[in-house]
Amino acid sequence: MKISIITVCLNSEKTIEQTIQSVINQDDRDCEYIIVDGGSTDKTLEIIEKYRNHITRIISGPDRGIYDAMNKGIASSCGDIVGIINSDDWYEPGTFDMVRRCFQESDAEAVYGRMNLIYEDGRTEALIPSDIEKMRYEMEIPHSTVFLKKEIYEKYGPFRLEYHIAADYEFILKLYTKGVRFAYLDQTLANFRMSGVSVQQGETCSKETLMAARKYLRYAPLDKRASVKNILFHRKQALYFENVLKNLPGKLYDVLLEKEGVGLHDEIAIFGAGNWGKLVHDILKQRGLRISFFIDSDAEKRGITENGTPVLEPEALKAFCGVLLLMVRESSYEILLQVEKIKNPAVYCITWEDMINELVWSSSWEKFVSR
Repeated sequence: MKISIITVCLNSEKTIEQTIQSVINQDDRDCEYIIVDGGSTDKTLEIIEKYRNHITRIISGPDRGIYDAMNKGIASSCGDIVGIINSDDWYEPGTFDMVRRCFQESDAEAVYGRMNLIYEDGRTEALIPSDIEKMRYEMEIPHSTVFLKKEIYEKYGPFRLEYHIAADYEFILKLYTKGVRFAYLDQTLANFRMSGVSVQQGETCSKETLMAARKYLRYAPLDKRASVKNILFHRKQALYFENVLKNLPGKLYDVLLEKEGVGLHDEIAIFGAGNWGKLVHDILKQRGLRISFFIDSDAEKRGITENGTPVLEPEALKAFCGVLLLMVRESSYEILLQVEKIKNPAVYCITWEDMINELVWSSSWEKFVSR
């Protein structure tokens, strides 16, 4: 089984050499390597030229984006199996051999595995896919680890160019809903730098992921359709709330003070010291409200300060009297149960879902959602 590997790139001089080396240093002779360059103006092409003897084809010229470049590479490939590794990322040693064996020993039409997330500060986090059923509403399969039979691309491709960030998710979700056979390889196959296009344009990625998931909802089994629909609705709410935080911060302040039982001089704590919590903290603090502390269930965050405010453990709520804002992206239900166990009636909880419901009735909301 011949493997075709495709790398797409544009001005990738800082990272592409590691990508190329991770491909050509595999202990695999039955492999072709195709690089599709979008017309780089830095030293990317010089670096590629260094390895020309190890590269089967180099395609260079303007394209209509990353997925158009991928489509060009796939169309020119001759292998039985196709893998795509972007110029920010790299394969682990032995990946091709493990993937080929998996195809040979199973009836799989698609193989995927684990991936390492590499942060800019050097931290590494293992991304281990869980229930593939989650594909119905989020990108559960790391695309850099996906290998597909070429015939699957020929039958269901190409990548759709109306998706600028999440065409890979739309394509893989299509395969899953059409019954393509996936096999999970319990090995780390690739490394992904957390600085790529989908990371930098997170809001667009979220919108496109939601759009694709809703498109294929009709393919969900009847007994699961309602639950998937609820998850997608919740994701849509989260996307709207994030947009409010970034584009209508004053509305958040107005809605909070319109809530019965909330006053200007109340003590306020925020459950969640992540991005949402820090945004809400800054919005309210700039408008003169007093933020006492953050609460976070992540033990690694406790004892530090975020934007000058300490992060404490949930037990701190036992002695708290005031408003607790629940600002964690996932459903607030589990956090509410956690707070209830503390049995402090002086804690007044307001969830981000509550605030979105209030925004639905505001005049600004109609203008916001119609954009």
